[in-house]
Amino acid sequence: MKPICCFLFLSIFIFIFSSPSSSIPLNNAFTAAITRRHLSDTPKEIDPPPDDDLACEIETDARLNFPNPRLKKAYCVLQQWKKVIYSDPENMLSNWEGADVCSYKGVFCEKALDDPNVVTVAGIDLNHGDIAGQLICLLGLLTDLAIFHINSNRFCGTIPTSFSRLTILHEFDISNNRFVGPFPNVVLEMPKLKYLDIRFNDFEGGLPPELFDKDLDAIFLNDNRFTSTIPENIGNSNASVIVFADNDFKGCIPKSIGQMTSLDEVIFANNELSGCVPEELTMLENIKVLDLSNNNFVGTLPNGFERLKNVESIDIGRNELIGKVVESVCTLPKLMNFTFSKNFFDGLEPKCEKPMKAELVLDDRENCLPKKPNQKTEQKCSPVVNHPIDCKSLGCKKPSRTSDEESKKRKPRRRPPPPPPPVQSPPPPPPVQSPPPPVFSPPPPVPSPPPPTPSPPPPSPPPPVLSPPPPPPPVPSPPPPSFNDVDIPEYIGSRYPSPPPPVHPGY
Repeated sequence: MKPICCFLFLSIFIFIFSSPSSSIPLNNAFTAAITRRHLSDTPKEIDPPPDDDLACEIETDARLNFPNPRLKKAYCVLQQWKKVIYSDPENMLSNWEGADVCSYKGVFCEKALDDPNVVTVAGIDLNHGDIAGQLICLLGLLTDLAIFHINSNRFCGTIPTSFSRLTILHEFDISNNRFVGPFPNVVLEMPKLKYLDIRFNDFEGGLPPELFDKDLDAIFLNDNRFTSTIPENIGNSNASVIVFADNDFKGCIPKSIGQMTSLDEVIFANNELSGCVPEELTMLENIKVLDLSNNNFVGTLPNGFERLKNVESIDIGRNELIGKVVESVCTLPKLMNFTFSKNFFDGLEPKCEKPMKAELVLDDRENCLPKKPNQKTEQKCSPVVNHPIDCKSLGCKKPSRTSDEESKKRKPRRRPPPPPPPVQSPPPPPPVQSPPPPVFSPPPPVPSPPPPTPSPPPPSPPPPVLSPPPPPPPVPSPPPPSFNDVDIPEYIGSRYPSPPPPVHPGY
């Protein structure tokens, strides 16, 4: 880092004194630009060696007094981290000065687990600070950390491999930032980790199977760019909550999922999963939230839903499921919401037609149900309903019968909407054989050419050029699918506020 810093200041020195206006000081914008360039040009950091405490000794002000060496090391690490944070609009780091590290905002101290006579930094919580910067490898020296929360900021880059030193870390929440790269395998080296939240970033590629061999309680992966299939060993996980939503996972749901007896919530929504709904899902007797919506599932619902005695919400909407909606689902004792809209169901068993519980919300729109309102047309239903699928022969392939309308249904919630069509796409009002009228004058008669000299503007001038006339009203089309089609209680589902992280017993 030092050679880079020296080169940076040398460049600034040369720029100032070689510029014709060398007497003008650097403004904030130029300084910020240099900082951003410095961060982008910084090479990948090398993990600190075991004796890297010496580097912190050099950087620490000798006049400061610390209660113990661990807090002195923490001071050094936090000061170095502060140097690569280039935006702090909420001033969360404004009091990160001086030797009293435990008074820093977002820094929490406790007695060390291995020595109750020593106070150390046990947690960092900078949630919702809108902080911009990156993580430094020196953070791996804070080996007493049990909690690391930095969600809802603008941290970017990758996760340093030195985080593998955080051997008692219990909660790792880096959600809603701008991290990139493949799945951060460093979390697999954290032996005490229980709560993993990396949603709303830009991680990509596949998931390592080792993730589901770890003893994690909560795994939030949603709203990234993960691809490929879901590892076959998912059934090895002891997690109570797993969220795969809003990625690009493909293939089938592995049958081993039936082994996850401790699973409370599983969300597969808005991916490219295909094949038939596996019967093994009906073995999840403790499940409360099951969401398979907005995928490519086909075939009929499997037998065995009557086993899901604890389920409160089932969403299988926006797939290509067929057959009858059976009573064993509609009569589940704790079910409060059952969404099966935008499929191809063509029948309801009596207790689904008229639910026994008044509080049960059923969403049956856009199916093929006779005598029901808001259903698909016969033209759309017939090719699907009259051609049942053999799940064994289909395997995990994506079905080829998806209609154009259904194939356009998936729009990742984080992606911006497509740009509007060009203004010139609507046909011009005059006939083809005559030139278009000038914008500043009213339309001339059709058989005559435009006058050579622009006439003075009429009393009511047309709109200016910068605001072209609006295109004709679009052809009415059904509204796009929405996750808010049905009101669901706030306490249900992980696409709503996530459950609080578990409490680490040592802190």
